[in-house]
Amino acid sequence: MKSQEVLQYGKDILDCTGEPILRLPDVVRASASAVIFDGLGQVLLQKRSDNAWWGLPGGAMDPGESFDGCVVREVLEETGLLVEINSHVKTYSDPRDYTCIVYPDGNLVQYVTALYICVKLSGYLKLSEESTDIGYFPTHNFPPKTLCSTYLRVQDAMNHLSD
Repeated sequence: MKSQEVLQYGKDILDCTGEPILRLPDVVRASASAVIFDGLGQVLLQKRSDNAWWGLPGGAMDPGESFDGCVVREVLEETGLLVEINSHVKTYSDPRDYTCIVYPDGNLVQYVTALYICVKLSGYLKLSEESTDIGYFPTHNFPPKTLCSTYLRVQDAMNHLSD
């Protein structure tokens, strides 16, 4: 049975960059991400320093942390913005929702990610060791090399707001 699961990964499952996943992930981790809109309806994206792809601010939970605490901490660390949670949009766990990433060391991680819409309380955009660029982008015009997961999650956030 396990070999059939691996074969399914080879043809049906893509990582967050759109590359086929050819094997089961090495580990599953919990994480949280934020969709933050500016006053013009643009979305805050950061260019990741580990793989040079654009994505939403967010990251892995620390031991003893909640999803809510994780998203606020990660946004502050990665962007310099203090945010509050407006709403929880969805929690992603299905690998078909681009929840997997291959790190430069070859480690394949599947994330269970809680997505939140957050609102800026204070702070100014600043780069961190996890990002090489940061900025707001129109939802219909993301930069090249934007993660597939970002498109899905921003669309889900916009649908959530229109409900």
